[in-house]
Amino acid sequence: MMPLFLQKLLRLPRYYLLRIKRLKGDPEYLARGVALGVFMGNLPLVPQTLLLIPITVYFRVSTVAAVIASIIVNNPLTVTFQYYIAWKIGSAILPDKGSMEQLHHLLQVIAEQGLIDGLAAFGRLGFDTLLVLLLGGILMGVPMAVISYFPARKFFCIVRERRLKRHRLDNRT
Repeated sequence: MMPLFLQKLLRLPRYYLLRIKRLKGDPEYLARGVALGVFMGNLPLVPQTLLLIPITVYFRVSTVAAVIASIIVNNPLTVTFQYYIAWKIGSAILPDKGSMEQLHHLLQVIAEQGLIDGLAAFGRLGFDTLLVLLLGGILMGVPMAVISYFPARKFFCIVRERRLKRHRLDNRT
């Protein structure tokens, strides 16, 4: 018998697919929401959902589709791998900012001199590291958002056609 947490974990993709299928609205509107959610999911920002909601309102895209797509892209199973790739991309563009050696030095400062000195070292390191991650996330997020838009639009068009077909069949009887 499979552990309960593993059963729940394996049901998550189906749950999110059903949530997306049940969204109503224009396929263009929903697909733009998915694309924006994929983009924002690639950014190394902690309050992504809080930032995503006003951005979706501003760009007039589906907030629910954006939030679901952001959760699918940025979740505890993918975040480490995703941030590592963002770090690699960002450090390739900005090689003198936020290197792995700087991170290693920060960990040494914390271990040898204590947390207070480590936090001071992190404050000096923080902007460069965030800049590298942010640039890497943007460079990774833009193509992923563009690529995700087209299948999402096709998916929502298919769902819409099926709904209309079912509605027509229901009205005949």
